[in-house]
Amino acid sequence: MGNSPENTPYGADVLVALSGGLDSAAAVLFLREAGYRPRAVFFDLLNSESARRQAADTAERLDVGLTVIPCADRFRAEILTSFLADHTAGRTPSPCARCNPRIKWQLLAETADRMGIHHLATGHYVRSVEHHGHHYFSRGADPAKDQSYYLWDVPEGIARRALLPLGNLTKTEVRQQLKDKYRFTELAARRESMSLCFLEGRRYVDFLKRHLPPEVLQPGEVVDEAGHVIGRHEGYPLYTAGQKRGFTLFDPQAAALAVVAVDPARNRVIVGPDTALYSRRMILCSWHAVDTSEFLGSADRLQIVVRGIGRNPRGGCRLTPTQEGLLEVTLTEDAAWALMPGQPVVFYLEDRVVGGGMLERIPRD
Repeated sequence: MGNSPENTPYGADVLVALSGGLDSAAAVLFLREAGYRPRAVFFDLLNSESARRQAADTAERLDVGLTVIPCADRFRAEILTSFLADHTAGRTPSPCARCNPRIKWQLLAETADRMGIHHLATGHYVRSVEHHGHHYFSRGADPAKDQSYYLWDVPEGIARRALLPLGNLTKTEVRQQLKDKYRFTELAARRESMSLCFLEGRRYVDFLKRHLPPEVLQPGEVVDEAGHVIGRHEGYPLYTAGQKRGFTLFDPQAAALAVVAVDPARNRVIVGPDTALYSRRMILCSWHAVDTSEFLGSADRLQIVVRGIGRNPRGGCRLTPTQEGLLEVTLTEDAAWALMPGQPVVFYLEDRVVGGGMLERIPRD
């Protein structure tokens, strides 16, 4: 657990972000057993009565005090508006990577400060580690559930306060403890949603069709890399790199082609073979590092992750900060697959998240 309980006075307060699901419930139980005094807060991101009721029911079963924070307007302004604007601009956003630093962890810290509580906790499958005086988020023990990728932009001052009781456990182990040790059988068996919270069970593409302006959802041309028209699409915001479905090609033999890029100005989707999806160069904006000197000095040992899971390049890179505040990244041993502007690019040194930035553009050699 980040900030080990051995270094904390027995009975210290900790504010836990409680969603009502099994992970955050387990965090409350594990922290209490470790000697902390948990208090819970539910962030009502969607103004959802059912979500509020679930959080309240879980808090009651855990016998923990619950504070409900209405924040649907803030979530809409900070996350949903940006999410839709990115798609309109032909980008591929990662709303969870934006929500964690700007909403969840920020609100958790703000609420804890008002309550006079130092320690913060969540049910993330991630660890917090100290290295040479700095605090980092680090990969969790369960590679299938690790969520460190989405925390790259959470400020170090917040990471320093974080307690993460699930970081050293697998999801299976958490379920087992809830069932066998704490007798929370129903909670342990509860299925979790793997989609974005604001979809509320809807398909991603259906959400976009409902909320994007009609003028950007007009059918258009699918073209190859030379600009030849070879098919039709349903609206460029519905496509991202690597996608092979959702558009029609005139030649059935071209079925293996995938989206390489989109052209919002011309309402075009560009497709190509799998080889066209690999890139060695990236330009990042809004980048930062926990320890800039270590980050830039360790470029040859960094691992780059461009999505939480999936194909990611092996080996190191060269990093070149520009006078415009951007960061040029050149991969030295491998190539990244299916890059799109708007994606977070996260840098790991072994298991530590040491920096990150937003993919601004992909230079084409």
